[in-house]
Amino acid sequence: MKRTISLWVTCCLLVLLIGCNSNGGNQTDTTTQPETSTQPATSTQSEQTASNEINFDEDPYTIQVAYPVYGAVQPDLQKVVDKVNEIALKKINAKVEFKIVNVANMANTYSMAAASGENFDLIMLLPGNRYLTAYAGNKMIMPIDELLEKYGQDIKSNMADILKTANYQGKQYGIPAKEGDPLARGVVFRKEIVDKYSIDLSNVKTLSDLDPIFEKVHAAEPELQIVYPQGMAYHLLSFDDLGNGFGVLRNGGLDDLNVVNKFETDEWVSMVKKAREWYQKGFVNKDYVTSQERPTSLQDAGKLFAVPNVTYNTIWLNEKSTVKLVHLVPPIKSTETYQSFVWAVPSNSERPDKAIQFLNLLFQDPSVATLLKFGIEGEHYVKQDDGRIDTALGKQKFLQNWNIWGDYSKLPGVVDPNSTTTAEQIKAAVEEWSNWVQTSKAFGFIFNPEPVKTEIAALTAIYDQYVKLIEGGAVDPDKEVKKFNQKLYDAGLQKVMDEKQRQLDEWAKTQQ
Repeated sequence: MKRTISLWVTCCLLVLLIGCNSNGGNQTDTTTQPETSTQPATSTQSEQTASNEINFDEDPYTIQVAYPVYGAVQPDLQKVVDKVNEIALKKINAKVEFKIVNVANMANTYSMAAASGENFDLIMLLPGNRYLTAYAGNKMIMPIDELLEKYGQDIKSNMADILKTANYQGKQYGIPAKEGDPLARGVVFRKEIVDKYSIDLSNVKTLSDLDPIFEKVHAAEPELQIVYPQGMAYHLLSFDDLGNGFGVLRNGGLDDLNVVNKFETDEWVSMVKKAREWYQKGFVNKDYVTSQERPTSLQDAGKLFAVPNVTYNTIWLNEKSTVKLVHLVPPIKSTETYQSFVWAVPSNSERPDKAIQFLNLLFQDPSVATLLKFGIEGEHYVKQDDGRIDTALGKQKFLQNWNIWGDYSKLPGVVDPNSTTTAEQIKAAVEEWSNWVQTSKAFGFIFNPEPVKTEIAALTAIYDQYVKLIEGGAVDPDKEVKKFNQKLYDAGLQKVMDEKQRQLDEWAKTQQ
């Protein structure tokens, strides 16, 4: 039952014009969080997608799934997919075919597929917060509420309130990946330097606490770049950006739903003044603004001491770890937390029911998700007595780095060959981290930028012109911050903030 594709083609071409939405400073050179699951892979007892809902009399359908990659495809991907299909045929009378989609060319790939009539039943939006509202607004993807109710009970029971991070204007448009608890944010230090100068990081609670540490290292090693000020506001301050940085909630949204201008807050102004101090003291390289080098690469090469970044549970550090972490912003559940990876069903999918059945199978039977994450037991990994797995056997042939398959907390944990930490210790540390997580009062709110898209485009251009200079300390904040804010207001910042506040207030009424 192939549907008309002309509308989707038009929408795809429109979305190609949409650039990366400004996120008010979410410029992250990602520090990858190590594997955090501690559970063995076992099938659930309840077959919530009942067999009488699946038509086993029809020919098996092949679900066309977009498989996101950066660079080369894993050599054993098809071998793993064949194993998945052995299970899928029995449980949902379907197979999957993975169509390789390079993330750097993702939007164009989806558009070209629609234009040529090539079918996708399931696509990955990466990042989801960039594409979800645009694709839903232009009807590129379909609402899946009825399909979830009929075929997605395991999804619903496992995802719980996380589902609402892909619920837009009262309709469910996607399934976010259930990756685990949010990360914290702070500073990542090069361990070799910390140890060399016996630096105590335990008392670092504020930006000012970093001053004596930076001064000590700079005096001892003047040629070493001390700090790379990437995404300073995002990594060192606590705001809920509400989809973009043009109108935010202070303190991560923990206190109230009052939208303010981030760039006029005391905390942001104090931070950029601190960045200016660091720049003038020589802690920041003068070519920072034009540099194309990744800060983590600079750290690995021994050229950089510290970088603001996301920070994870220190239980994952071991004797061979090259970094040390300081948490300055606690882990907070916001809508964006779960929008990095979002599965969606295109409006021209030939069998959207099969797409949801497959996603549900990933939650219903963790062995399927384990296959897609780690590969085939005995060929790509070995299971240990404590339920964890050792991936050294075949990780060069298959290992999916992204946690996009089912409920990651129910997949087996991974053995760290450089750590003596036990599964019990990991479980306790993960539980402690979970207890530390707090939730923004705006969790689940998704801003619709359509009424102010012209203003947002203008604001984004101004943001790009000023923020890297100001947050990097390259210009005098006493002069430039006022000028920056005036340009933002002249371009319509107040209108955007008012619209965001209006939508947020309306959303809040539905949560009571």
